[in-house]
Amino acid sequence: MFFAVAAVAFAALCKVAGDPASAAGAAPIPVAPRPSVALLLPLDAPEFAPPAEAVLAGCKAALALVEGKPALEVVRTDASSGHIMARYEAAATRGAAVIVGPMTRNGVTALAASGRVRSLTLALNAPEQPVAMPENLYAFGLSIDAEARQVARSAYADHLRDAVVVQSVSALSKRASQAFAEEWFALGGSISDTAEFGPQADLRRLHQKLSKSDADLIFLAADPVQARAVRPYLNNQIPVFATSQINNGRVDPVANVDLNGIRFIEMPWLAQPDNVTAMIYPRPDSLAPELQRFYALGIDACRIANELLSRRLPLNLEGVTGTLTLKSTGYVEREGMQSVFRDGSAVAIESR
Repeated sequence: MFFAVAAVAFAALCKVAGDPASAAGAAPIPVAPRPSVALLLPLDAPEFAPPAEAVLAGCKAALALVEGKPALEVVRTDASSGHIMARYEAAATRGAAVIVGPMTRNGVTALAASGRVRSLTLALNAPEQPVAMPENLYAFGLSIDAEARQVARSAYADHLRDAVVVQSVSALSKRASQAFAEEWFALGGSISDTAEFGPQADLRRLHQKLSKSDADLIFLAADPVQARAVRPYLNNQIPVFATSQINNGRVDPVANVDLNGIRFIEMPWLAQPDNVTAMIYPRPDSLAPELQRFYALGIDACRIANELLSRRLPLNLEGVTGTLTLKSTGYVEREGMQSVFRDGSAVAIESR
C-alpha cells in the first residue's frame, strides 16, 4: 500500500498610519518571510492521484491550525522516478524549508540513493529495500510491514508463542507475512505452519489442516474480500491477528460478519474517531472510506514537517495515524492502535 513542494519566500512592507517609519521616503521595514513547505505529490499519475489529493487535503487541514501558518506550494509529479527527482531538485533550488515527499516507493528509493538531499525532507514512503537514511532525509508512511511487526510484538507480549501464517497470493500479503515472521522469530516465537490461498484454492483442505492445529494464533495477511472468504475455514478456536490491510474503512455489519473478532492494527482516525487528537481536525465525510487513511497521513505528515521546521527534536507526537517517534535511523516509527472488528466495524480495543 503506498510529495514535495516549495513556496517562494516573500518580503512585505509595513505601512501603519501614524508610524514615522511609514511616512513617504522612509525605508520600508522588511517582514521575515514565512517558512515554506513544499508538498511533492504524484497528482499527475492517474493511479496515485486520488490518494495524493487526500494527502493534500489533510496537509492543508494540519497547516491551517499552525501558528504563523507556513507557506505551502504543491509540486505535481507523475509516477516516474526521473520526473520526481527533477521536481524535487527544483523545489530545493527555490528554497523550500521542508519538502514533504515523494510518496511512491520508487521515488523515495531514487531520492535516498541520489546523494542530492539538500533540504529537510520527509518522504511519505519507505525505500524498496531497507537503507540508512542520508542526512536531512526522513521516512514516514503507512507501512504494512511495520504494522505486521507490531502485531508480532503485541502477540508475543500476550504470551503467545506458536503461530500459523495464512496469506493470500498478493505481493502485499506476502510482504506482511515476511515482516511478521522476521519479527516473530527475532522475539523467540515459532511458526508451526504456513498456508497460501488464491482464487481457486480448495479452502476445505485448509480447514482440515487448521482444525488439528494447536497454535496460539493465526496471522492472516489478506485484504477484506480475501479475508471474508477464508475466515470461515480457519480454526475458530485460535485467535486471528492481522494488519490494517484487512480493513477497508467501511462499516458493514452484514458483509463484515465473518471478520468479527479479528484483532488488527489500525490508526486512531479510523478506529477511534473521538480520539482527542483526531477530533481537532475536520473530517471530510464526502471522502471515500479507503481514502480517509491518506487524509490522515497528510495531517500527520505536515504536523511532522512543522516540527522539523521548528527543530523540535526528538520527535514524539500523538498523531491521527498513531503514536509517532523519530528514530536515529531516520525513520518515523508509527505505533498503531490495537483494534478489533465488532459488529462489522473497526473498534479500538482500548475503548471497550
